[in-house]
Amino acid sequence: MPCKSCNKDPVISRRYSGEVLCKKCFFRSFEKNAIKELRSQINQLVSNSKINIKKIGIGLSGGKDSTVALRILNLYCKERETEILGLSVDEGIENYRSESLDCAKFACDELNIPLEIFSYKQLIGMSLGELLVTKPPEASPCSPCGILRRRSLNQMARSANVDCMVLGHNLDDFSQTILMNHSRGDVSRMNRMAPHKYVQQGFVPRLLPLRRLPEQEVYLYALLKGMKFHDGDCPYAGKAQRNFFRKLVLELENKQPGTRHSLVNGMEKIRENAPPPIELTSCPSCGEPAGGNGPCVFCREFGTFSV
Repeated sequence: MPCKSCNKDPVISRRYSGEVLCKKCFFRSFEKNAIKELRSQINQLVSNSKINIKKIGIGLSGGKDSTVALRILNLYCKERETEILGLSVDEGIENYRSESLDCAKFACDELNIPLEIFSYKQLIGMSLGELLVTKPPEASPCSPCGILRRRSLNQMARSANVDCMVLGHNLDDFSQTILMNHSRGDVSRMNRMAPHKYVQQGFVPRLLPLRRLPEQEVYLYALLKGMKFHDGDCPYAGKAQRNFFRKLVLELENKQPGTRHSLVNGMEKIRENAPPPIELTSCPSCGEPAGGNGPCVFCREFGTFSV
């Protein structure tokens, strides 16, 4: 079946919407949807917090998602007086991260965007591998790594004085996280998920322009645009709890196209009636943002390694 808009050979058929698109129409649709989502998130953040967005950071791993998000952010900022800064985290994972960081640097150089790299070594005095040997996790290494990554990105974004930070989470990532929170009955965590609608003291809000675009489309966009990106898997990924939810969401989507979008829409309906987030406090141990009067998650987990 040819593209309905221009009768050319298609590159994708979207089961969730019924669209059949050629390459040109796919590019137009993908970029329009991503930029519309980014604009909506920025406008809501500006409206709620009464701030001006002059400098946007973007978390870059060098993979397809963050590389495509960088391209979308560049398109959005092209006609605006908005500065972009790439922010990358080096966990110290051997035979993995150095190659992906090379791809992140290449993507930034191609668009003439500066890149800053911050390592776990700088944050806690040791790489992820050294930490796992010193303090082995009870389950997957992804849990402690996620805590360190979120902290690292916030510290980098804050020190770089960016007004907000873009992440490359796609629809599959986002819907999996929603389902994981539903399975725990964790409504409060769902309300804290990005995209953030408010600026909170000490915490740089995060935006997700790709959150309504499936991973398959992000991958196709990167391939058809000839982008250079790292396509390897983290050596620890096989133990992640998320793998179960990834399979579950894909099975649901296969049997009922549109399930991923419905999960996002359902979450937004829950968040519509949620009050503004409680004011963050400062961790008594390290001074970083915390959700209560006690220590932050980082210090609760790794207090003996704080620097």
